Amino acid sequence: MNCVILCGGSGSRLWPLSREKLPKQLLAIVDDRTMLQNTILRCNNLPMKNLLIICNKDHAFLIQQQVRELNLDISYKIITEPVGRDTSAAVAVASLFGDKEDITLIVPCDHVFDSNAFSDIVLKGMKHVENSIVTFGIKPTRAETGYGYIETDKITKKTLQFVEKPDYKTACDYLNSDNFYWNAGVFLFKNEIMLQCFENYAPDILENCKDCLSNIDCSFEKNDIVNLPEKFIECRSISVDYAIMENLCKEKIGEIEEIGKITLAYDSIWCDIGSFHALHEYLLDDQNINQNILKGDIIANNTKNCYIETENALVATFGLDNLVIVNTRDALLVCNKDDSQQVKKIVDFLKINKRQERVIHAKAFRPWGWYCNIEGSDTSGFKVKRICVYPGMKLSLQSHNNRSEHWVIVKGEAKVQVGHDFLNLGVNQHVYIPKKTLHRMENVGDDMLEFVETQIGDYLGEEDIIRYEDDFGRI
Repeated sequence: MNCVILCGGSGSRLWPLSREKLPKQLLAIVDDRTMLQNTILRCNNLPMKNLLIICNKDHAFLIQQQVRELNLDISYKIITEPVGRDTSAAVAVASLFGDKEDITLIVPCDHVFDSNAFSDIVLKGMKHVENSIVTFGIKPTRAETGYGYIETDKITKKTLQFVEKPDYKTACDYLNSDNFYWNAGVFLFKNEIMLQCFENYAPDILENCKDCLSNIDCSFEKNDIVNLPEKFIECRSISVDYAIMENLCKEKIGEIEEIGKITLAYDSIWCDIGSFHALHEYLLDDQNINQNILKGDIIANNTKNCYIETENALVATFGLDNLVIVNTRDALLVCNKDDSQQVKKIVDFLKINKRQERVIHAKAFRPWGWYCNIEGSDTSGFKVKRICVYPGMKLSLQSHNNRSEHWVIVKGEAKVQVGHDFLNLGVNQHVYIPKKTLHRMENVGDDMLEFVETQIGDYLGEEDIIRYEDDFGRI
């Protein structure tokens, strides 16, 4: 099968850990691997023919690096969207890759499954894909209003309908029923069957995706990043549940009636890590007397039922119950754990007020490495950064209209271009870059290169970068 991982979304309910440029699926929040890496390993337990990852264009190089870190012998492609268009467009694109006879598995990358149980249920689903679209439902354990549901015929396993997030009373009814399941967002099908559904129910989406892929190699012959064109923005934004599955379930007569709809029940470990409340519940174990999840340098006195995480500073608590405390380099969140779904409202406020804390971490990752703001802001007159460059990588050739820069090497070996001159610098050596001067930093050693950058100028934002050459297509 071709395994397709949907790697979009910003994870706003997990702010300030998850942000637009580095969302939850690219973070190690449940163990020492990222959510994406865990999903790839889960797929690797299956008879996987090819791997396709569909993501936002800003995340492509981070995703490629995370794939490489796993050191797996797999064939993969990373498809980037210029803007998210929900799951229908992504599923249509996935169905157009490979051959029409190929079997495709669609999986989200922010859910936790038991890998063995997941493999077992997917392999059972393989028996039905010849003429059916197979979905997978999670047996409800509580009256949940935050998930969509799938109604099934308990005896035949036929999918009867997809239901959007219900009110509490309806969710209680679903919990007491034997034929309603949480929608896991996992689909298994033959490409030609899904394409037939798009032709019947969403031909506009299919045609847009075909046009976007018309000049793209849809085979898996080489591992690379493929960028969908700007035309993709014109595609209608709608979930595959709405556009395809609900219509398919309503169909009674006609050519499409030959396509079956089967839902198989997954009854092992599962969690949609969509909030700090969900993350706290998943990470708890029976050995935790006070029911706390503590990450970082924390002193917790008379504290229980809390999720507390700190990036750098010591956090000390006393007499707390049922709170979320997340302390990063540039933001502190404190909220009642039961209100953690409302964290999204903070992100909405940050967006309205154009605050960068919504978009980027103080430690920001780039294709060539990362940088960390130590002191200063875009308008403070100066800014100090710690910058790290991976071996063999280099920043873009660039200049600035509003600032000068001082670079001091603290680790590794650097090749620096200033104007048309080239310098080889080592630890404790430095260089000055005047305003409007061409400059570039390259790591020519085998180890990480680190340097401290001091910027001085009237405006120090990222917009004041003029690129002339770039290895990552950012000109």
